[in-house]
Amino acid sequence: MRTFDVIVIGCGAIGSASFHGLASAGASVLAIDQHEPPHDKGSSHGQSRIIRQAYFEHPDYVPLLHEAYQGWINLEEQTNQKLLHQVGLLQVGPVDGFLIPGVLASATEHHLPLDRIPGRDIEKKFPGFWAEEEVVGLFEKQAGYLRVEESIRAYLECGQRAGGVLAVHPEPARWQSDGAGVRVESGGEVFFADRLVIATGSWSSPLMHALDIELRVVRKHVHWFANDSGKYGEGSPVFFFETPQGDFYGFPQLDQRGIKVADHRGGEKVTDPDLLDPSVDSEDRNRIRAFLGRHVPDISTRVTDHQVCMYTRSPDEHFIVDRYPEYPHVVFVTGLSGHGFKFAPALAKVITDLIFDRELNLPIDFLSLARFAHPRDENSDR
Repeated sequence: MRTFDVIVIGCGAIGSASFHGLASAGASVLAIDQHEPPHDKGSSHGQSRIIRQAYFEHPDYVPLLHEAYQGWINLEEQTNQKLLHQVGLLQVGPVDGFLIPGVLASATEHHLPLDRIPGRDIEKKFPGFWAEEEVVGLFEKQAGYLRVEESIRAYLECGQRAGGVLAVHPEPARWQSDGAGVRVESGGEVFFADRLVIATGSWSSPLMHALDIELRVVRKHVHWFANDSGKYGEGSPVFFFETPQGDFYGFPQLDQRGIKVADHRGGEKVTDPDLLDPSVDSEDRNRIRAFLGRHVPDISTRVTDHQVCMYTRSPDEHFIVDRYPEYPHVVFVTGLSGHGFKFAPALAKVITDLIFDRELNLPIDFLSLARFAHPRDENSDR
């Protein structure tokens, strides 16, 4: 029997960052994953993720992003690696859409600098990008991208150097609690701990059966296109376009594959994340090609790579970060809804504070489970 202060189930972005944070805080920590991390089986792979501060989803995320930026910088200093690349982010959309008003709301509330660019001037300022005259562009200089696999590997290596233990078992972990501690079964072994962190992404539902919420898992595609033009390399920004056909985002060329592009909307339902279909969706690829032809016209239509990942969407597509009902020594993060990777350092700090019953210095009330509580119907007999 092996006993730890804390067990972390799941070694994606949030799990690996939490493993590092807890081990660095002096706890004896075991991290468990079904696959050798970093891997391509879940949501934390695919070369790059956008990081930004003027958050169109909600202004309340911005304080978490300030903490996350500092956390990424700290991780770079610890590992002597370049993980955060602030190449800027070009966001383009209609003035009455969701993107531009959302970005402006966060920027206004938190005094974040943005450059506003009329649609007709986008091509002049950013050669290789085109937009209609009636839309507007917003450029966030502090934004950019993170290196995904390198970041997870860095967190896990730092966590192990701090004394944490990493275990890879092919079978899903199971847990139970008697109210005082937790018992975790994984790979034919049994482990005990005072506290538990659940950060299992698309595998969350079976581990959180007591939560009366629906977590919807969808399959998402990312595509790489050859950069034969020579543009879209060094000096080119990350980009996000809200269009009637989809919400498309992409990255400058980072390796020989060219640029990476995807559609943030939609996705095909996944019933079993262990059986994720890696095949190409031709309709999705055709939408991407049509978007590129109109808005990124100098890129090649020649595909060089394709990958799939999963979004685990909460009912309102905001994160869920809280203690498990009835078991305050169990903390979980789920429902990151396709925009959680960048927050890993901040959410790891929140998890560490929750685990050690510390005062929370980051505002997470808007991410609590309580927002899904259904008010009691006074006319109900139940």
